[in-house]
Parts: sequence; structure tokens; C-alpha cells
Amino acid sequence: MDQDSPAADAGITAVETQRAVAELASLLIDAACEAVSTQWRLLSAEDVPNQSAGTVLDPEALLLMSLWLIPREPELHQTVHEWVARWSDLLSVQRTRNLAKALSEDVQHQLRAVAITAHERGKDFRWTPVIKGGNASVRMGTADDVAGVNPSDGRPRDRGDVRLPVSREALLMLRFRMAFGVGARADALAFLLARGTQWSTVTEISQATGYTPSAIRRALDRMAEAEIVLTVDDGSTRYRCDPVPWSALLGLQAGVAPWAYWLQQFTFVATFVEWAESVSKRKLTAYAITEGMRGVARKSRPTADRDALIAWDHAFRDGSSLAEMEIALAGIAAAL
Repeated sequence: MDQDSPAADAGITAVETQRAVAELASLLIDAACEAVSTQWRLLSAEDVPNQSAGTVLDPEALLLMSLWLIPREPELHQTVHEWVARWSDLLSVQRTRNLAKALSEDVQHQLRAVAITAHERGKDFRWTPVIKGGNASVRMGTADDVAGVNPSDGRPRDRGDVRLPVSREALLMLRFRMAFGVGARADALAFLLARGTQWSTVTEISQATGYTPSAIRRALDRMAEAEIVLTVDDGSTRYRCDPVPWSALLGLQAGVAPWAYWLQQFTFVATFVEWAESVSKRKLTAYAITEGMRGVARKSRPTADRDALIAWDHAFRDGSSLAEMEIALAGIAAAL
């Protein structure tokens, strides 16, 4: 611990620090609401003049953050359930359940309601274990299910005239799931393409996508055998996939969209806001509040990108000032 850290913000009172935390929480909520709303509009083929349209959308991160926001933005309830009723088969049930563990009990309750919609309206019976609270076993395989079919009988689902706007760069994950099935292989490929010419390890891909390292390694090894991804081993096996030919194949006018680490960003917002709300109910010193802020920031970092992590860890190092932390948090809101 930096011995000077208690005096780093000696002129700031506990009340002022508490107020700053509340304002940051409000800023992050507003930014998350805007990002989520933009992404749902994107899924509805609406015009989206926002940077969210230019990064790869993470469907499970979007779903779970929307569920977390519903008590604050009730209109999201209908948006989520209408989409799930049509497209639940493009969501990974197991990934959703795994990622939801990091969020509050309220999200678990909202997720059960989503599972009922997927089961009853979408006839997607993979969601049964979620409805039963995890008492039923999850069918395992190379993917959650074959995308684009009714899981009950394998026939194409009747979606009427509704079409998912998969030609948009941001919907790369959903496009690959629709073509190749829901699972680690489609998502790992989307991540590698979104990372461009950068090499990534199994650990980095696992942390970014939320799948286990073993699932990612199996998926990558199969794609490497098929010469879809490239590998290099200089003490640590790394992977990449050239996005140029894929851009042409997929007809992407602007090329492959970059990876925005939506999972990490949304999880951080939820974690920080819930911590901030707990701070507002307790009598704490300014030093205790800033130490708590550092702890939250270190535990739920909003990215898995190496360069971004270096900057983030510096902003929340022992002895960093409240102003430095506020700048870093405002940067997250701006990025959202």
C-alpha cells in the first residue's frame, strides 16, 4: 500500500467523495442505457448513428445488461422479450447462465422470465433448465443447438417476414452462429476476425468471450486443422485470422468491425453501480470509499485488451487520486 494514499485526496470530504461516486454511477447507467438501446435498434435494422454500430455486438452481454437495466428502464422488458421470442435459438443458453452468475439475483429472476418466453413463444426447449432453476441437466455438445431451426423438431422456425439484419458489421457473432451453430467455434472466429492482424492466446480469447479455455482450445485447434485460423508458437501458442478475405466473402463494406469487450464493460457497470448504491447507505470515510473504488475497478476490469489494461491499472493503482479514477470511469461512459 502506498503510504501517501490516505493523504492523496486529503482536502476532499466523505460527503464530497460519496457525491462523486453517485454521479459516476448515474453517468455509467445513462451510458449503458444508451448503448443497450442503440444495440437493440441495430438488431431491428434501424439507422444507428452511434459507435455501437461499428463494433461487434455480444448478444449474451446485451441480453444480461438489458435484464439488469429493466428495473431502471422498464420499456426494455418488451424489447427483450419480443426479440427472444423470435431469435432465442441464436443465443447460447449455457453461456448466458455462466455469465449471469456475476450479476445480481434480480437478473436471475428476469432471466427465468426470458427463458419462459423462449420456451413458450419460441418453442426453444433448451431453456428448460433455466426455468427449473438449474435442476434439469443441460444437453451438451459442440454447440448449444443448430441455429435457425426449431429445437423441438429440427424444422426451420417460422419468423413471418422478420429478417435479422446480419449484413451489418456489428452482427458478426450472430451471423456466424446462424451459419455454423451456436457455440465457442463461431464466437472465437468472430473474436479473431474482429482483432484483425493481432495474435491472441487461448487465455485472452477465453477471457474476452466468456468460454472456458478448454472449449476455446478445442474450437481453435479444429479451425487450425481446417486452415481457417493461423497459429504461431513462440513459447505460447497464439492465433489470428486474416479479416481481409472474410470481409470480401461476407460483403462487409467497412471491413470487419472491431471487438469492443461489451461483456467486460457491461459487467463492470453493473458491479460498480451496485457498489456505489451500497456506499450511499453506509457511513464511510473518503479514504474507505476511494479504496473501495479501487477494489471494484481491479476486480471487474472493463476490458481484456493488454494495452487498455495497463492504462486502467495505472488509474486505479495504490495512491491514485480521485480525479484520476473519475477520468478513467468517465472514459468508460464515453466508450459505451
